[in-house]
Amino acid sequence: MVATVGHGGRPHASRGWGVTVLDGDGARIRLLLDADDAALEANLRGGSRLAVNGTDVRTLDSVQTKGRVVSLEEADAVDRHRMRRHCDLFWGAVEEVDGFPREMTAHLIPRRLLACVAELDEWYDQTPGPNAGQSLADPDAGPGSLSGR
Repeated sequence: MVATVGHGGRPHASRGWGVTVLDGDGARIRLLLDADDAALEANLRGGSRLAVNGTDVRTLDSVQTKGRVVSLEEADAVDRHRMRRHCDLFWGAVEEVDGFPREMTAHLIPRRLLACVAELDEWYDQTPGPNAGQSLADPDAGPGSLSGR
Protein backbone atom coordinates (compact mmCIF):
# COMPACT_ATOMS: atom_id res chain seq x y z
CA MET A 1 0.00 0.00 0.00
CA VAL A 2 1.10 3.54 -0.74
CA ALA A 3 -0.25 6.62 1.02
CA THR A 4 0.14 10.31 0.20
CA VAL A 5 -1.45 13.57 1.30
CA GLY A 6 -2.98 16.13 -1.06
CA HIS A 7 -3.86 19.79 -0.70
CA GLY A 8 -5.67 20.58 2.52
CA GLY A 9 -4.31 17.43 4.18
CA ARG A 10 -6.59 15.05 2.29
CA PRO A 11 -5.13 11.51 2.49
CA HIS A 12 -5.01 9.17 -0.50
CA ALA A 13 -4.19 5.45 -0.49
CA SER A 14 -3.30 3.28 -3.46
CA ARG A 15 -1.61 -0.01 -4.25
CA GLY A 16 2.04 -0.49 -5.09
CA TRP A 17 2.79 -3.01 -7.84
CA GLY A 18 6.39 -3.94 -7.13
CA VAL A 19 9.51 -2.43 -5.70
CA THR A 20 13.21 -2.53 -6.48
CA VAL A 21 15.80 -1.57 -3.86
CA LEU A 22 18.30 0.68 -5.63
CA ASP A 23 21.05 0.81 -3.02
CA GLY A 24 22.64 -1.42 -0.44
CA ASP A 25 21.03 0.14 2.61
CA GLY A 26 17.48 0.18 1.26
CA ALA A 27 17.10 3.95 1.53
CA ARG A 28 16.41 4.42 -2.20
CA ILE A 29 13.70 2.46 -4.02
CA ARG A 30 11.93 2.30 -7.37
CA LEU A 31 8.24 1.79 -6.66
CA LEU A 32 5.72 0.81 -9.34
CA LEU A 33 2.36 2.58 -9.20
CA ASP A 34 -0.87 2.75 -11.18
CA ALA A 35 -0.33 5.47 -13.81
CA ASP A 36 -4.11 5.99 -14.04
CA ASP A 37 -4.40 7.01 -10.37
CA ALA A 38 -4.59 10.77 -10.97
CA ALA A 39 -4.85 11.72 -7.27
CA LEU A 40 -1.74 9.70 -6.39
CA GLU A 41 0.27 11.20 -9.24
CA ALA A 42 -0.88 14.75 -8.41
CA ASN A 43 0.12 14.30 -4.76
CA LEU A 44 3.53 12.89 -5.68
CA ARG A 45 4.20 15.62 -8.26
CA GLY A 46 3.03 18.17 -5.70
CA GLY A 47 5.81 17.23 -3.30
CA SER A 48 3.84 15.06 -0.89
CA ARG A 49 5.80 12.66 1.23
CA LEU A 50 4.81 9.05 0.80
CA ALA A 51 4.39 6.08 3.08
CA VAL A 52 4.79 2.54 1.76
CA ASN A 53 3.58 -0.49 3.68
CA GLY A 54 4.65 -4.01 2.76
CA THR A 55 3.34 -7.19 4.36
CA ASP A 56 4.22 -10.85 4.00
CA VAL A 57 0.84 -12.52 3.39
CA ARG A 58 1.93 -15.79 5.00
CA THR A 59 3.36 -14.39 8.26
CA LEU A 60 1.77 -10.91 8.44
CA ASP A 61 5.25 -9.47 9.12
CA SER A 62 4.83 -5.87 8.05
CA VAL A 63 7.06 -2.82 7.63
CA GLN A 64 6.12 0.76 6.83
CA THR A 65 8.61 3.18 5.33
CA LYS A 66 8.27 6.89 4.75
CA GLY A 67 10.17 9.17 2.47
CA ARG A 68 10.13 11.66 -0.36
CA VAL A 69 9.87 11.43 -4.12
CA VAL A 70 13.07 11.89 -6.09
CA SER A 71 11.54 11.38 -9.53
CA LEU A 72 8.53 10.06 -11.42
CA GLU A 73 9.03 8.42 -14.77
CA GLU A 74 7.42 6.11 -17.26
CA ALA A 75 7.75 2.45 -16.44
CA ASP A 76 9.92 0.36 -18.75
CA ALA A 77 9.91 -3.31 -19.82
CA VAL A 78 11.90 -4.34 -16.73
CA ASP A 79 9.30 -2.63 -14.52
CA ARG A 80 6.43 -4.38 -16.29
CA HIS A 81 8.19 -7.75 -15.82
CA ARG A 82 8.70 -6.97 -12.12
CA MET A 83 5.01 -6.11 -11.74
CA ARG A 84 3.95 -9.42 -13.34
CA ARG A 85 6.30 -11.31 -11.00
CA HIS A 86 5.07 -9.35 -7.98
CA CYS A 87 1.44 -10.08 -8.88
CA ASP A 88 2.17 -13.75 -9.44
CA LEU A 89 3.90 -14.12 -6.07
CA PHE A 90 1.50 -11.92 -4.09
CA TRP A 91 -1.78 -13.26 -5.48
CA GLY A 92 -0.39 -16.79 -5.30
CA ALA A 93 0.26 -16.31 -1.59
CA VAL A 94 -3.22 -14.83 -1.07
CA GLU A 95 -4.75 -17.83 -2.82
CA GLU A 96 -2.64 -20.24 -0.76
CA VAL A 97 -3.37 -18.60 2.60
CA ASP A 98 -6.93 -17.36 2.14
CA GLY A 99 -8.22 -19.58 -0.66
CA PHE A 100 -9.12 -16.47 -2.71
CA PRO A 101 -8.69 -17.39 -6.41
CA ARG A 102 -6.13 -15.22 -8.18
CA GLU A 103 -8.41 -15.01 -11.24
CA MET A 104 -10.69 -12.77 -9.16
CA THR A 105 -7.93 -10.17 -8.76
CA ALA A 106 -7.07 -9.67 -12.45
CA HIS A 107 -9.27 -6.57 -12.69
CA LEU A 108 -7.12 -4.83 -10.04
CA ILE A 109 -3.91 -4.95 -12.09
CA PRO A 110 -3.19 -1.55 -13.66
CA ARG A 111 -3.03 -1.12 -17.43
CA ARG A 112 -0.26 1.48 -17.19
CA LEU A 113 2.56 1.89 -14.68
CA LEU A 114 4.38 4.87 -13.27
CA ALA A 115 7.81 4.39 -11.68
CA CYS A 116 8.52 6.46 -8.58
CA VAL A 117 12.05 6.73 -7.27
CA ALA A 118 11.94 7.61 -3.58
CA GLU A 119 14.43 8.18 -0.78
CA LEU A 120 13.28 6.64 2.47
CA ASP A 121 14.14 8.09 5.86
CA GLU A 122 11.79 6.38 8.34
CA TRP A 123 11.02 2.70 9.03
CA TYR A 124 8.40 1.22 11.36
CA ASP A 125 7.37 -2.25 12.44
CA GLN A 126 3.70 -2.65 11.49
CA THR A 127 3.43 -6.37 12.29
CA PRO A 128 0.24 -6.93 14.29
CA GLY A 129 1.09 -7.18 17.98
CA PRO A 130 2.60 -5.20 20.83
CA ASN A 131 5.45 -3.71 18.75
CA ALA A 132 3.23 -2.35 15.96
CA GLY A 133 4.16 1.25 15.25
CA GLN A 134 7.59 0.98 16.85
CA SER A 135 10.39 2.74 14.98
CA LEU A 136 13.02 0.47 13.47
CA ALA A 137 15.58 3.29 13.23
CA ASP A 138 18.86 2.87 15.05
CA PRO A 139 19.14 6.11 17.09
CA ASP A 140 22.94 5.76 17.33
CA ALA A 141 23.44 5.45 13.57
CA GLY A 142 21.72 8.69 12.58
CA PRO A 143 18.68 9.52 10.47
CA GLY A 144 17.66 6.99 7.88
CA SER A 145 19.56 4.15 9.49
CA LEU A 146 17.84 0.91 10.22
CA SER A 147 18.90 -1.57 12.85
CA GLY A 148 18.70 -5.25 12.08
CA ARG A 149 18.30 -4.86 8.32
